[in-house]
Amino acid sequence: MKRIVIVGGGAAGMAAAIAAAEQAPRAEIRVLERLTAPGKKLLATGNGRCNLTNLRASPAQYQTSSPEALAQILAGTTPEDVLAFFRALGLWCAEEDEGRVYPRSRQAASVLAVLQLAMERRGVLVECGKAAAGLSREGKGFSLRCTDGSEYRADAVVLTSGGKAAGKLGSDGSGYRLAKAMGHHWAPLYPALTPLKCDMSRCGSLKGIRAEGSVALQANGVLLGRETGEVQFTEYGLSGIPVMQLSGLLGRLPPGQKLLAEVDLFPELPEAALLRELQERRTRLPEEPCRMLLLGLLHDRLAAAALRCVDAREETPIRALPAEKAEALSRLLKGWPFPVLGPLGYDSAQVSGGGVLLEEIWPETMESRLQSGLYFAGELLDAAGGCGGFNLHWAWCTGIRAGTSAALEK
Repeated sequence: MKRIVIVGGGAAGMAAAIAAAEQAPRAEIRVLERLTAPGKKLLATGNGRCNLTNLRASPAQYQTSSPEALAQILAGTTPEDVLAFFRALGLWCAEEDEGRVYPRSRQAASVLAVLQLAMERRGVLVECGKAAAGLSREGKGFSLRCTDGSEYRADAVVLTSGGKAAGKLGSDGSGYRLAKAMGHHWAPLYPALTPLKCDMSRCGSLKGIRAEGSVALQANGVLLGRETGEVQFTEYGLSGIPVMQLSGLLGRLPPGQKLLAEVDLFPELPEAALLRELQERRTRLPEEPCRMLLLGLLHDRLAAAALRCVDAREETPIRALPAEKAEALSRLLKGWPFPVLGPLGYDSAQVSGGGVLLEEIWPETMESRLQSGLYFAGELLDAAGGCGGFNLHWAWCTGIRAGTSAALEK
């Protein structure tokens, strides 16, 4: 009887276990999970709604040092294949905007329950509180040691222990040490899909404010990327989907870069049109205080901060506001500069970038090119997707393939 040990009970690990059990029903398949229960990070995805894949998944949505290898891996499992996998387990799904797919229940708990039931019905052994401490060769197979002193023998091992993001939900980076013990290398790690720490000293408190806008991220004056959506202002800087999408671009930059995030609060308007609106208000409301200049356009605290940044007093009559300050205000609202101090870090990140090099993995099977019988899946690998279900798609895609391949008799 073939023995398969899967290290990590997250999305990729559970998918691998189910796929392995379906391929080899008589195999002993064991999932070792560090936390007290599997799938804790899965429950937090999509704000508890679980954006489990995206119909527009393609290599363009991922950052990696190995784009050709990533494209080969993604080509082997389509979003439709992922949906068929879940439909066979009894999960109905629904598409929302921009190709995002959610469980029809809109509950991440439904996804986890379906996966747990599938593992139980297929005889998968799930052991929690098992943190892997060491992995070594033993004959043609492997010996895996846990921190509690327990040891396991396996004919095949699937490493799905995640990256370094959101450590409280199970990812502690231990998988990289196991990969290193087997001779593997990894691209430098960095937090991705994380808020940005910014210098907010000129703005006062903007905590809790949300505004539609676009964000342009620059390094040494060079544009790295631009994203549009809801921008969230926090006590430490900027957040929201546009900011988190851009955060991963910082991971591969050399140190010492001057970073800047420019927020356009009126992306639908050219600057000239915004200036005309402000000038018209100056003409129409000359005796009103300057704080009324942006009434109905912005959150009042955001408007007050904008006026401070151009050295305009809120209570000064609008007629006393020099034309050049109105021009400065329109420029600010179309490109409000926030010096970026760096990403907030792994604890606040949804995913970590970098990871085990894809060139060291066979794309058709997810098996190591260096160690026969060793397989990889999920966030442990060098592939970081954007918001929208792309990282879970990667987990299912690689997990299903790794589990199926690990169960095959050689």
